[in-house]
Amino acid sequence: MEPGGVSVMEPVLAKEVPLGPGYVYQVKWDGVRMLAFIDQGEVILQNKRGRLKTKTFPELYCLGNISKGLAILDGEIVALRNGKPDFSQILRRNFLEQPGPGAPPISYVIFDILCIEGRDLRREPLSLRQEVLESIKFPPGPVSVIENFTQGEKLYTITGANGWEGIVAKEISSPYHGGKSSKWQKIKHLQREKFWIVGYTSNQGNLASLLLAQDFGEGLKFCGGAASGLSQKNKRDLQTLLHPLLIAKGIPVPVAYKQSNWVRPLLQVEVEFMEWTETFTLRAPVVKLLFLEEREFALS
Repeated sequence: MEPGGVSVMEPVLAKEVPLGPGYVYQVKWDGVRMLAFIDQGEVILQNKRGRLKTKTFPELYCLGNISKGLAILDGEIVALRNGKPDFSQILRRNFLEQPGPGAPPISYVIFDILCIEGRDLRREPLSLRQEVLESIKFPPGPVSVIENFTQGEKLYTITGANGWEGIVAKEISSPYHGGKSSKWQKIKHLQREKFWIVGYTSNQGNLASLLLAQDFGEGLKFCGGAASGLSQKNKRDLQTLLHPLLIAKGIPVPVAYKQSNWVRPLLQVEVEFMEWTETFTLRAPVVKLLFLEEREFALS
């Protein structure tokens, strides 16, 4: 189990909260998934995609002495604002190779443990792994162990009322294995945010989808394309509005979007979406509102 080579266990998306005594329910924190490898005082961090991010989050060096031998923790790094996770702030931190003064503070919410004192726990049931987590004395600092709940529907209602991302339902008998597993299910609330229009794709000269971006503190970052929610009339009207804003070169984007039409980022839309992907683009985006000079216009 070497840093960079361990796959995380991922929940599958579900439409309803699974019920029964065989489940435990946890808040789904809106942050960046991170494994922490701790051995002989050294801490190495690995993200969901296998990349090492140790220097990005030096606050977690405080974990160095929790185990005499190898320990591997699994959790979510979040940035809190007004008592709830702020995804834009954690993205801002995630893009920094080495945070300086003024970088958003973070917290590490631990929800699983893969190894303790060199003992591989991945084949053990979640219930035992949770007991091991509870037995560890963590140092003061930005580290906490997630709280477990037994009433899934109630927790889902509470997270929705507080504007949180959703919940995860986990089978208490589940072992830990890399990749997606139906033994863990995520039930999410739809999210809505504003994005800058930075360009559009076209089909036979006509606008097909909007290209969106958001500023996470380091300049505009590409967040993907969106076409759902736009009628043909909406697309014609938007193309008319965007045509005077055309520029020769846009922000960095994946190769698939290189031949798109780029515009000065002066117009915003509000988008409803399911979640952020691991590449920090929007999953299932639907355009809801267009903003012009502080006024909003419904798109239908």
